Amino acid sequence: MKNKQFLAIGIMMLMPLTILAQGNIKRTFNVLITSDYAKVESSHKLNKDPETGSKIGQLDVYEFTIPASHHDLVEDIERAFDQDKEKAYSLSSASTANKRLNNYSSLAVGGFDYGYRLGNIKDSRYIYALFLDPEDKSKTHRYAYAMEWRKGTKETIGRLVITYATTLQHRESNKQSRIIHINGNDVKLSDNGFSFSNGSESWLSQFNTYKNLFTNNPEGTAANYYASFIYKLCKNADSLDDLEKQMVIKELEKLRKVTKDEFIQNIFETSIERLRK
Repeated sequence: MKNKQFLAIGIMMLMPLTILAQGNIKRTFNVLITSDYAKVESSHKLNKDPETGSKIGQLDVYEFTIPASHHDLVEDIERAFDQDKEKAYSLSSASTANKRLNNYSSLAVGGFDYGYRLGNIKDSRYIYALFLDPEDKSKTHRYAYAMEWRKGTKETIGRLVITYATTLQHRESNKQSRIIHINGNDVKLSDNGFSFSNGSESWLSQFNTYKNLFTNNPEGTAANYYASFIYKLCKNADSLDDLEKQMVIKELEKLRKVTKDEFIQNIFETSIERLRK
């Protein structure tokens, strides 16, 4: 019971002013998480600017299992999304049933292009809404609230997700290019992608460099950076032929097994999906 109360406090402490915008969603999230009928496992990530101490990224995930007889807890959350939709600047929902394997959505975390992926649960449905952070006067940061679930004959499984990041509009308008040097090659980096001086050879060289960096310290503080760099490479893999892509996919599958971090595992899984397109 104490653990349930701790989870409830965790949600209610999320920026008190935001309750004005997404109060119904937060309330129903809290009801499900603290329900005696729900089995809940949670994970949390928080990133702050080291100089200002301001929050720049957040990821809270609550995985739940409830008896089918108490599916009304999920239905209440669905209604809450509808009640709060007028205060959201974006609202989306989808179903993964009878869809292609890459029918996913991704919620940005901490301002990066990659994020937490929705659609991992087979034959699931998901919904998410985005709300501006009312304490951010620059209007460049937002909260995302999401629920993914699958109803079975005996139980409903799912997850509640909260992320904090810059808005897509801000990320799009703030893209900058820079040049880095890797293995003697000049590489132009931007949030959109990469341009390479030596085609697939340069691409593979960079991938191998960051693969080794990650493998040497998969639980270190730089692991997220290495994984995100690899993801950006995989988003811009036009220089690779089919055989090279298959080779990289095998390496990504190995990397996914190296880490226990679910968020990084999702990054590598999404990278694989990018290469298979």
